[in-house]
Amino acid sequence: MPNRKRLSPDESRAAAIAAARDLLREQGVAAITLKAVGGRVGRTHANLLHHFGSVAGLHRALADDIAHSVADSIVAAIGRMRRGQGRLKDVIEGMFDAFRTEKVGELIAWVAMTGQREALDPLVDAIAEVVRDISAPGDERPLDRATLGLVLLAVGDSLAGEEVARACGLPATAARDIAVQQVIAVLAGRPVIG
Repeated sequence: MPNRKRLSPDESRAAAIAAARDLLREQGVAAITLKAVGGRVGRTHANLLHHFGSVAGLHRALADDIAHSVADSIVAAIGRMRRGQGRLKDVIEGMFDAFRTEKVGELIAWVAMTGQREALDPLVDAIAEVVRDISAPGDERPLDRATLGLVLLAVGDSLAGEEVARACGLPATAARDIAVQQVIAVLAGRPVIG
């Protein structure tokens, strides 16, 4: 057996999460098994069990990693918008791109369908952190409602947005356009449907 590079526990976890993320992007969440991840990083099934406890633990760590990177990109986009270097539409499109690229909808659906709902905690925490970060003191706009609608649209879009838009005879960007309109309406205190 070839000599494997000795990694610290943190390096080993990070390599496994990166491999799981690549598998998610390339093949979907069903491909994220301890055996597949171990094969990518040159580690044994037992080694990954030591770090994550189970494949559910690996899914939770992956959800945590994705949630924080997506949340960081959203907060950064909001910061650019506040500095006049972007628009609300750019923030929303960036969020939709991140959700689609990272297959957030598929990961959430898999976690929910397999009864691992606690693995969604990192995503829930990251969303709550985004709402706190974007809320300026004294801002009375319903940012919580705008964020709820936006996240749910982005999750659905990342899961089957292109296919549903095509079935409706709309461009693949239709959900993004609807999200922009809805967020603007919610923040302005106007009814979204009316």
